[in-house]
Amino acid sequence: MGEIYETLTIFESTGLLLRDFFISHDSHTLKAAYSALETHASTLTEQEWLDAEYDFNALFVGPQTLKAAPFASVYLEEDALVMGKSTLSIREFMANIGLSINHKNNIPDDHISYVLELAVLLSANARTSAKYQVAFTRYISEYIALWVPEYIEKININAQTATLKTVAGRLSSWLNELNTRVSI
Repeated sequence: MGEIYETLTIFESTGLLLRDFFISHDSHTLKAAYSALETHASTLTEQEWLDAEYDFNALFVGPQTLKAAPFASVYLEEDALVMGKSTLSIREFMANIGLSINHKNNIPDDHISYVLELAVLLSANARTSAKYQVAFTRYISEYIALWVPEYIEKININAQTATLKTVAGRLSSWLNELNTRVSI
């Protein structure tokens, strides 16, 4: 599958940059991911970076209740719990097309970073395969479209920094383009 990533479109590359942002695990990876995503990142002060890191943790990591949980099951499950039926459903969907999540980071399968990466992978493969085009369309309409808009809304409502609001805007634009690719 490595050759797929060598021929990505700008749209698909942006999806991977968003993935990298949401999977950030410390201040260094957060800053690097945001800098790759936004050209004006170099103008942020040290205090703005600290504020953005605090905001990122409050929204997506914890330790308090997450203000914008990055897990699909929180939005798709009646009890808003991580690793519910919707997570098992996405595992089954992936298995049916021959994919699975590498769990080396102990992050649930329905984390936004995995969701974005799978969308990019399906998009890239859909350009040359009818099988993947069907899977891509189904994944977007039956999974991503059902929860990512609410996730973006939660970020916009709860983000305290321009940095996180900017990322929410980029994700929203990316989602809009994704939807046009499958005509939702």
